[in-house]
Amino acid sequence: MNPLKALVKSALASRAQRQVIPFKDLIYLGSVNHGYHVPASYLTSASVCYCVGAGTDISLDTELASKFNSQVFVFDPMPYALAHFTDLVKSVEAGKKFYADRDKTGYAYTISSEALTDVKYCGTGVWNEKKKVKFYVPARDNYAGHSITNLQKTEEYIEAPVDTLVNIMRELGHSQLDLLKLEIEGSEYTVIEDVLVNKVDVKIILVEFDEFHHRGGFARFLAIRNIEKSSQKLLKEGYKLVHSLNFYKRTFIREDILNELVGRC
Repeated sequence: MNPLKALVKSALASRAQRQVIPFKDLIYLGSVNHGYHVPASYLTSASVCYCVGAGTDISLDTELASKFNSQVFVFDPMPYALAHFTDLVKSVEAGKKFYADRDKTGYAYTISSEALTDVKYCGTGVWNEKKKVKFYVPARDNYAGHSITNLQKTEEYIEAPVDTLVNIMRELGHSQLDLLKLEIEGSEYTVIEDVLVNKVDVKIILVEFDEFHHRGGFARFLAIRNIEKSSQKLLKEGYKLVHSLNFYKRTFIREDILNELVGRC
């Protein structure tokens, strides 16, 4: 690798680790590309987990149900996401192996039919208001990630319904969330802001800041600035950053919950 590129890469990696608080009681759930680090000893069968953004890989979502028997709600209004979930259900019921990739060489779901009953699919997106919005198609072929914010600067789109987290929780009868995953192609900034403004009771937030993947050159530094600004808002509101990959897939735990977990160790 070019020495200058190597230096920049190292600097970016170091920057992604700023403000991370060491916390060892984490386990990795999900596939290589769509998994996250979560607390090993917090979630239970009484836990409510919202996984926003499904695409064609709900490996984390299903493992939350398999490992902790948590109540998992998957949100994605895209047709291919619903088709993937439907095919998974059919395959599990038939006792067939089902993969999270088209090549059938990567992650294979291991969830049982019993555990799958704890996973509910909801065909709406999450945003800061209730309406129908445009989800712009990705520029990359075979990329399951339409974007409200038009992250990849395309012209074609699909219209689909979205709603606020507050409205959705009210309709589903939930007063708090133990875990919220956001993998929503640039919309995470808006949803995080909405969560904080409305003081939604969320214990753990898993988020992939997708803008980092879709920006190169100087634009990547601007993306990092946006990511750090959003992360700082979470920190200011009492969340602690306990894990971050170099491409800004992050785990935040609210301070009171983190203190509780640290006290158990």
